[in-house]
Amino acid sequence: MSRPAPTPKQNFLQTLLIVTTVFLGMQLFCNKPQQNTADSNRTTADVLKSMREMNSKLLDVSIVRENSALNSKIHEETNAKKLTEQQAEALRIEGSILVADTQLKAGMQRNETQRIRQAYYSLDTMNRKKAGLDEWNKTTVEIPKTVRQPERFTWSQWTGHELYQKVVSELTTRNKTDLVWGFMPGGYQFVDLLVHATGSIPAFSYWFAALLLALVVRGVVYPLTQRQLMWSRQMSQLTPMLKEIKERYKDSPQTQQTKTMELYREYGINPMAGCGPALVQMPLFLFVYQCMLHYQFEFQKGTFLWINASTSQATKGFIAPNLGQVDTILIILYGISLCTSTMLQPVTDPTQVKQQRIMGLSFAVLMPVFMLLGFFPVPAAFVLYWTFTNILATAQSLRAYRLPLPPLVKVNTKDGGAYPGGGFFAKFQEAQNSQGANGANVNSLNGKTGAPAKHKPKKRK
Repeated sequence: MSRPAPTPKQNFLQTLLIVTTVFLGMQLFCNKPQQNTADSNRTTADVLKSMREMNSKLLDVSIVRENSALNSKIHEETNAKKLTEQQAEALRIEGSILVADTQLKAGMQRNETQRIRQAYYSLDTMNRKKAGLDEWNKTTVEIPKTVRQPERFTWSQWTGHELYQKVVSELTTRNKTDLVWGFMPGGYQFVDLLVHATGSIPAFSYWFAALLLALVVRGVVYPLTQRQLMWSRQMSQLTPMLKEIKERYKDSPQTQQTKTMELYREYGINPMAGCGPALVQMPLFLFVYQCMLHYQFEFQKGTFLWINASTSQATKGFIAPNLGQVDTILIILYGISLCTSTMLQPVTDPTQVKQQRIMGLSFAVLMPVFMLLGFFPVPAAFVLYWTFTNILATAQSLRAYRLPLPPLVKVNTKDGGAYPGGGFFAKFQEAQNSQGANGANVNSLNGKTGAPAKHKPKKRK
């Protein structure tokens, strides 16, 4: 059986999903350092020497690739018994410190917070694993002097812990004054207000601020979301007619598409209307993300149920020590909530429910996976906010699907013109037709059900 031709929106969404999946897949599986003959002859000492030169020149992008080569060499030499595991770990730490130091100085020199944030990500995972160990807290790494070094780059050595604290301190200072998207102030202060509203209690205020933020955001978008959900239910009422068109014109996809659009016009339904609320919500979502990113290091003071320092230490960093870092369990719970809310989201085409559900679920599954793999690193507080948002969205969807829905009425003729009398006449006409079909017309003169009363002519005297 021939399927109807996909709408432009469906083509766009399918293409976007495929391109995103292919790109990230290539990044995951194919983005490996290319080695030539010269590279294969290098040792870890050669790679470290190259990294030191890049550090002195502030080549923060190139040094990341070189660090990948260093890790490969460490792996090779460890397997060949040329390095002990302790020596290998010391080299990994040295490589991470050189990368983060380069990113920190490059960001400070160019006044780019994002480059400094990359330094934080370069150290965060190792800091979680090595926190409290002498090799991280006491072992120093010599830092080369930067070419044309500014006066503020006064350091000549770092321990991993010291550099991590320096990066966090620099970002904390910047986050309090940085503008959201470069022009909107108050990102840090907005979240800080919610935290201080409940007393800044570590085990309560910070996660409760995420819940308050979710309530505020869902309250703002509630009317738009409700309209989108009710629009979806209206669209679902067209399903029998759409299936009939699909069956009747199964051999002519073009005619099938034309008749489908005629049906939408006849009932005054815009199949693209569901995109509006989603597009309006996207800037708000991005704004909240930026606000919470600015407050990331303040969230390190907060805990939530299993997210605390003791469980993090017991699991060797698998569980986040605070709400300012990435937590695996919370991301998994977020993925479950995202899949649930996705299943309740409205579809734009009742005849393509299965395809659209597959697309939505694909995104719902891939998003947490990319978070876990580090493509989209986010603090636990933001994931917690997003989980609360999904729960509230699911509750709204369940409520909307239980509300009574008025029947569809024709507002336009098949030729595209409006029915006389506008929407009121169309509703009245639809009600009359519905009553006639049920055999229960009401005589407005005598108040009785059944066929219209017949008046007998008066007899002449």
